[in-house]
Amino acid sequence: MRGVGGIGALILAGMNLADIARAEGFTLDMCESPSTKGWAFYCSEPVTDAEEELEEAVPQPQPEAPVKEEPEYPATEAMMAFRAHIDELKYHAVLDPTPENVLAYMEVNKEIAERAGDFTEAWQRILFSTPRLNANVDYPLATVGANVWQDQMKAAREETFREVAREAGLLFIFDGDAACGICKVQGQILTQMEETYGVSILAVSKDGGANTFYPSAFTDDGRLEEMGLAAYPTPTLALAKPGTGNVSVIGSGILTADQILETVHILTKIPVGERY
Repeated sequence: MRGVGGIGALILAGMNLADIARAEGFTLDMCESPSTKGWAFYCSEPVTDAEEELEEAVPQPQPEAPVKEEPEYPATEAMMAFRAHIDELKYHAVLDPTPENVLAYMEVNKEIAERAGDFTEAWQRILFSTPRLNANVDYPLATVGANVWQDQMKAAREETFREVAREAGLLFIFDGDAACGICKVQGQILTQMEETYGVSILAVSKDGGANTFYPSAFTDDGRLEEMGLAAYPTPTLALAKPGTGNVSVIGSGILTADQILETVHILTKIPVGERY
């Protein structure tokens, strides 16, 4: 009974399909049926040769080439690249000194020399027509001009020193001859300047020792500390103006007369930043 019932169900199902086919009209077109459309890969229309040619004829958009940014310092980059090129040729010639490699390095050195010559010539021609850039105007380079300039500067420094000597003196800080040999030499230089320019010298012994040229010097009793000079080495010279407390250090170590004149001239006559 169970088997017969299964067959009967199939027969009935077949009859229902037949009835449906008769009612809707039998078709095997799976591309048109709503229940099968989209499941058959062959349902799309074949592409003709003309359509393929049309697709090939339509130009495809090409990716835009990246825009190369201009370097901020193009000349610097070019110079760095040139230097790298020179180094590469040099190292190549050193590591593998074939005639070709050495010749290549010699050629680039010749190019460097020519470029340097062109630069030097342009520089010199600019100096001819631009006096404000020419050091020879202020400081003569020729021997005869240099001698004249030096004589003029020496006269100016001496005049300045004499002016200063009328209002200020030199503070000479030293250690005794036994402990400081150059202090003795510095004392001799200062005695000569006293005679020549009439400057007053205030000699102060830092360690209590004597100086041959200043036997009556004072011994420091703490005043150097008050003036901020205790840490300076010996000998040290300073320009001091009595009654004002103004002290300008000239220098430490042994100083010649010309160096003292030059420094005093700078401290009193040359504006800060003009030369130093």
